[in-house]
Amino acid sequence: MTAFGALGALLDAACLAFGLLVYVLSGKTPGIAYQAFVRLFCRTGGRSNDALSSVIRRLDGGPSLPPPRGELGIAGDDAKGVAERLRADGYFVFPGRLPEAACDRLLKAALDTPAQIRAAQGQAPAARARYDRARPAAVRYDFDAADVLALEDTQALLMNPALLSVAREYLGTTPIADVVTMWWHTAYSDRPDEEAGQLYHFDMDRIQWLKFFVYLTDVGADNGPHCFVRGSHRTDGIPRELLAKGYARLSDEEVLRRYPSEDVRQVLAPHGTIIAEDSRGLHKGLPVRKGDRLMLQIQFSNSLFGGWYPRTRLRAVRPELAAMARAHPKIYSNYLG
Repeated sequence: MTAFGALGALLDAACLAFGLLVYVLSGKTPGIAYQAFVRLFCRTGGRSNDALSSVIRRLDGGPSLPPPRGELGIAGDDAKGVAERLRADGYFVFPGRLPEAACDRLLKAALDTPAQIRAAQGQAPAARARYDRARPAAVRYDFDAADVLALEDTQALLMNPALLSVAREYLGTTPIADVVTMWWHTAYSDRPDEEAGQLYHFDMDRIQWLKFFVYLTDVGADNGPHCFVRGSHRTDGIPRELLAKGYARLSDEEVLRRYPSEDVRQVLAPHGTIIAEDSRGLHKGLPVRKGDRLMLQIQFSNSLFGGWYPRTRLRAVRPELAAMARAHPKIYSNYLG
């Protein structure tokens, strides 16, 4: 590292330390501290995140949660094995699927509820509208978090013992539910859309997190399957020359030159399939060539320090979720605290 690079790293570390203090006192992450946090991840290959996560685990070893009893094909101590698979590969496809009735209800909600039409790069924001499967108006439609959280099936997933247990084992601390989203990808364009997440990238929402992606439509080769580069989530799993580009989108050529083809995975699966993923690794969705793809995402993190999201409150909370929140308030503090 050059003297200039070392000075930059020291300034970023100081800015991050200041931001962490502000976060502890106020619960808010200063923007300059977040940018320093991302730059340090790129400078250290992930070691800065690892060090912060180690501190969090020492401060909060996490609660004892009800063990899964076969939900999504996970029972007993299976979550520990899933966490080990995640540490090795970065992703895991659950053996069990979301029930058919739940998929049907979520699909109906996604057709009945207006969504934000995501404009392509350089275009003005579009209006909210219901998605017409016969006449898509954009590559991606995003639902408001409040609308997604109000759905009973979303709330059921937030307290699903299999998801909670896997998140707890993987993070090694109390999992905090913090990002819940749902979106359509359409066949509006067959070219990769950077704004729609169709170029390879890594996420850096929090210090450490685990996403659960739920396919709510069948996803074949033409329906925009989710792609993940196995092992790229590990420390130094992304080559330094790619991290030197910062928080940037990457072309297929850049990625395929640096990873063996067998590590570039596509998840082709029926509706109801759930993928656990550490999206610190490189991932994307392929462009949809036919039909469409509906995806629900639920994220659990080890801290709310990081990127800014509009504050959303759970409304019409299911009694079972309310009881779970009373027993484990930290898990749901972002939505009910």
